[in-house]
Amino acid sequence: MATSGTPFEGRDNYIAPAVYVSGTLDMRLYTNTADSLSSTSVLADLTYPSGSGYAAVTLSGNYASSSGVVTYDDGDPDNVKFTAGDDWTGGPVTGVAITDGTYLIHFKDLSLGPITMTTGEVIEVDLSTFVSV
Repeated sequence: MATSGTPFEGRDNYIAPAVYVSGTLDMRLYTNTADSLSSTSVLADLTYPSGSGYAAVTLSGNYASSSGVVTYDDGDPDNVKFTAGDDWTGGPVTGVAITDGTYLIHFKDLSLGPITMTTGEVIEVDLSTFVSV
C-alpha cells in the first residue's frame, strides 16, 4: 500500500498522452562535456554538432503506454539514426536529448563515451533504452 502515487491508469491515460504526442517531440545529439548536464539543465544549455547532414529528428511515430511504460513505433526499425554527411564539427557527440523545441525533456550521455562523427558514421538510438534510467 502507499499513501500517495500516480497509478498506471493516470500514467497511461493522462500523463503519457500529454507528454508523448506524435510529431511534437524531436531528438537531438549534443556535444556538451560528458556528465556536465543535470536536473537544472535547460534546452539553451545544449551545444550541437554542426556540418552537412546534421539535423534534429522529429519523433513522428506512434506512442503507446501500458502500465506506465511508454513505447514508440516508427515502423521498421523503430530506432532513430543520425548519419554524418560531411565531417561534423563542434566536438565529439557525447549524448542524445529529447525536446519539444522549448524545453529539455530528457537527456542521456552515450554509454560508450564520446563519438567523433566522420562522413558516413552512424549513431543509432534505441528509444526504449534511451528513456530508461
